[in-house]
Amino acid sequence: MGVRRNFSLNLIFLLALNLLIKPFYLFGVEVGVQNAVGAEAYGLYYAMFNFTFIFNVILDLGINNFQKIRMAQDAEAGTDNMKTLLPMKFGLSAVYMAVTVIVALIVGFEARYWFFIGWLMLNHILSMFLLMFRANISGLHLFMRDSVLSVLDRTLMIAAIGYLLWFSDSAFQIEHFVFAQTGAYAIAIIVAIVLTPSVNRVFNFKVDWSSFRDMVSQTWPFALLILIMTAYSKIDGVMIERLADNGLLEAGIYAQAYRLLDAGNNFAFLYAGLLLPMFARLIHLGQTAELTSLLDQAARLLIAPAGVICLIVYGNSDYLMGLLYDEYPIRSAASLDWLMISFVFISISYVFSTLMTAAEKLKWLNILGAITVGINVGLNFWLIPEMGSEGAALASCISLGFMALSQMLYVMYSFRLQTYQWMIRTIGIWLITAALIWGITSVRLEPLYGIIIVAVVSVIGFFAFVSQFSLFMDMIKGKEDDET
Repeated sequence: MGVRRNFSLNLIFLLALNLLIKPFYLFGVEVGVQNAVGAEAYGLYYAMFNFTFIFNVILDLGINNFQKIRMAQDAEAGTDNMKTLLPMKFGLSAVYMAVTVIVALIVGFEARYWFFIGWLMLNHILSMFLLMFRANISGLHLFMRDSVLSVLDRTLMIAAIGYLLWFSDSAFQIEHFVFAQTGAYAIAIIVAIVLTPSVNRVFNFKVDWSSFRDMVSQTWPFALLILIMTAYSKIDGVMIERLADNGLLEAGIYAQAYRLLDAGNNFAFLYAGLLLPMFARLIHLGQTAELTSLLDQAARLLIAPAGVICLIVYGNSDYLMGLLYDEYPIRSAASLDWLMISFVFISISYVFSTLMTAAEKLKWLNILGAITVGINVGLNFWLIPEMGSEGAALASCISLGFMALSQMLYVMYSFRLQTYQWMIRTIGIWLITAALIWGITSVRLEPLYGIIIVAVVSVIGFFAFVSQFSLFMDMIKGKEDDET
């Protein structure tokens, strides 16, 4: 029960912080920025953000996941790794910039694109350094500190962009958004170094080519996995800009819909980051019963709510897009419907692919991921010229559905873990939510009131039938026992 209680308490703290900060950032700051600069200008930023992000694998080569697992298994060895990792990161940053620039020249981006390519490359480099320091902290099971770092850059962005949007007299430009990201990442890196325990803080570099080669030989499967994951999550924005009529506008419309998926994806990503070192430690210790229990709990707490959110948003997509955006709300809603179904598949994947990563089943992760990318790219070439942003959303839904279900089936077959209860309870709460939405739609209730009613009933149903209310009682009892 100790592992489950520790997981739940840290998850609650992580979600509480992110519920305070990230929704305000996404729906206050990012929506404010897009409404201020327009869909087409934001589409340029969005397309170039995705383009420069695709090559992030060069910055990481799977190092962060590898380091998180290694630190969780052996803190001393993980700390010693940092002596090689830091100079390695600087060298990889130079390679990343060179590759990105060469590919951009081959693609033939116009002159106005290059400002965004240059600054966004720098921002991605800073972001990857921050994630490396967070990997150390998470691997040490200092989850509270990692949770604070997970929202620090967004908190700084809220302060900076909020002032420029709502209190400054000068006109807001999309370039201001890019500059603020650079400053926020730099400050967050400094704080991450300070929060790392002094015994695990490394400042001396060791340029050891044999260690570099050994590390790359161990991390390249992680790197390939990251490349594949990045391809199917970020290539849509670039392909829309290149393939659609009026590509920048279509990219901006897609970005409006994708923002709600991004909001859910942020929480799912943090959730997976919390799961990875826990799965890794249980697998390393051979604690199969605890592993089964944690997987079942993880599936209940992520996949069931994801489906409920999908149903609520799907049933009210026109209303929500009109509430958020000044331009093209109906067209964004068409893309949003498909993307919210994708969110359920992403949540399934985060649970089961994280277990596969912790168990180092990277061969099958990479095979399934490569097939997913092939499906996604092929569908994009077919659907984007015909349907624009909605075609990209449909392609994403189909390809992510294949990925999630194939990963779940692999885990069930390979690990032989008896975790079927979460499926029954999850499907049950989804059916209740769907029936409630249908009933509210039939009586033509005001959308806002309908959303509130469905959300309240779904939360009650979730705690009563899905999340194992007894678990929370055990957590409280365990805390009391610890105190006595």
